[in-house]
Amino acid sequence: MTVERNVSWRKERDPQHGLEFIILGCRDAVDRANNLEAWITPSHGSNLCRFSVGGRNIIDFDPELWMKSDFTGTPVLYPTPNKVRNGIIRCHGRNYPQVKRGLPIYEHGLVHDEPWEYQEPETDGDSVRLRTWIDFDDSSALFQTFPFEHRLTLEFCLGSQGVKVTYTIENWDDRAIPFGFGLHPYFMKLSGEAGTYVKLPAAYVMDATPDLLPTGKLVDVSGTCFDLREKKNIGALDFDHVFTGLAAEEYAQVEYTSMNLSVKMVSTDDFSHLVLYSPRGANYFCLENQTCSTDAHNLYDRGFKTQSGLRFVQPGETHSGSVTYLVIKGR
Repeated sequence: MTVERNVSWRKERDPQHGLEFIILGCRDAVDRANNLEAWITPSHGSNLCRFSVGGRNIIDFDPELWMKSDFTGTPVLYPTPNKVRNGIIRCHGRNYPQVKRGLPIYEHGLVHDEPWEYQEPETDGDSVRLRTWIDFDDSSALFQTFPFEHRLTLEFCLGSQGVKVTYTIENWDDRAIPFGFGLHPYFMKLSGEAGTYVKLPAAYVMDATPDLLPTGKLVDVSGTCFDLREKKNIGALDFDHVFTGLAAEEYAQVEYTSMNLSVKMVSTDDFSHLVLYSPRGANYFCLENQTCSTDAHNLYDRGFKTQSGLRFVQPGETHSGSVTYLVIKGR
């Protein structure tokens, strides 16, 4: 049987908080439980701030946190996912203090709270796409901190099975760009702490200092509480850890037992690391696909090149990767 689905987009504005949303929609003409929406805020970090299935928000945001420049929705982490030792990265033989508009940056990079440019969304029959971008050049405050001329583009594509987020880096510089990229979704515990499960296909957890900076040592998860290769309920976990050694063609997954629904995070091979942030008692948790470790630039500079996952885009070249939040009905 052919199921009729309609894709569309619209704009909405929250005058109280000054937020403008581009909302991509995919409607099932027969069953509303299959309706999908992706809410994106180009003016506030190109943030996938809400992803809903059948009207229930799998990923969601708190506008009050935005007003405090805090993290919510799905912050885009670039070029330094998670924490940076002393707010300084070292690459190409020199130090780059992470300072933006006079303020030191210690975590989550430079772009998550910046305005991005965007094109009007386009539909192609069974999907709808939004393209956003932000430039690093000599007219940008970002360039003063990360002085490599380039463009970072995100494309959000919503279809009947989920939303795909594709990032692209175009290197306009005469040097290689050392980068890390990550997505930091705030998943809601819609089935409670006992009925919401996570699964991570990771062989190793990264050893870290008390302030959550990696030492470079990888710890085998076998026989430990960090072995999440079989699903565990989120209420049993209280983590803020980086995982790596991901099994080929296996992906992190969130399961909502009360909804008979899972979200599989299908990623390209460049996403070599995962972070699980699961504060016990909160109504959310974060399962973050990253192309690198926390503090990747400094870890790479210290000789832990493979462990860091730091990647490079050569002069004149382009690199792309993607994460798809794939909705699966039934367990």
